[in-house]
Amino acid sequence: MAARGRPTKILNQNDLLTLQQFLENLPYLKKKQQQALSLLQQAQAPFNQQQLSLLKTVDREKNQFVQRQTLIEQIKLKQKNQQPLLANEIEILALLKQDMDQDLFFRLDRALESYQKIEKAALDNRIRLENEHKREILQKSHKELTEAQKKRNAENQLKYALGGIILSIWKKAEWKIDPDHLEHVEHRINNSFATTAKIRKSVLYQEAFAMTQDHQEAQKLFFLALEKLPTYNIQQEEFHKVLLKKVRESQ
Repeated sequence: MAARGRPTKILNQNDLLTLQQFLENLPYLKKKQQQALSLLQQAQAPFNQQQLSLLKTVDREKNQFVQRQTLIEQIKLKQKNQQPLLANEIEILALLKQDMDQDLFFRLDRALESYQKIEKAALDNRIRLENEHKREILQKSHKELTEAQKKRNAENQLKYALGGIILSIWKKAEWKIDPDHLEHVEHRINNSFATTAKIRKSVLYQEAFAMTQDHQEAQKLFFLALEKLPTYNIQQEEFHKVLLKKVRESQ
């Protein structure tokens, strides 16, 4: 299992030389920094574990100090651009204007350290909000995609079901379907709808519906009436033929 936490720092000769130069250039040193500088200025010899631990700690603090120094330019740039300054930024700028002594040096470093933590917390919060916003967008997109997919699935199921119904009707009627000319099927269905609409608008159908108050029963009665027409005669002539002749002549 991989070890957790910060990877083990291995200080090479260049790291040690850089650390020594850094400590020698500092105007004031903390206790640990003084101890580390003394070790580095001695004749080079293998360091024991305790000494190595001290050097690693001071080297880590060196990197943090360098990072904090870059914040000074960041604050000065905000001031130059007349951006609103935070209270700790104003404090840091005020300290920089004073004559530097040991007490002021460490006060400035502590102020920068505090400012660095606040900046890091603000950055972490911005990253968190951005990630939450991205997650919300992804969730919304996923939800919309899911809803769209459900709609497409429902439409495909309906198409499949309707296709099955139409195919069943065509087989029962023993009508042929040409896969290359399916528009014939569409025309036949449209004509069927148009015919049904005309039937329902007819006076005969309207009378049948008035009697039954049910469209299915009205349709049965309508076609029964049509079937019965040939059974009636007018002056020894079949009624349906007389009716057809009169209708045709009137056109």
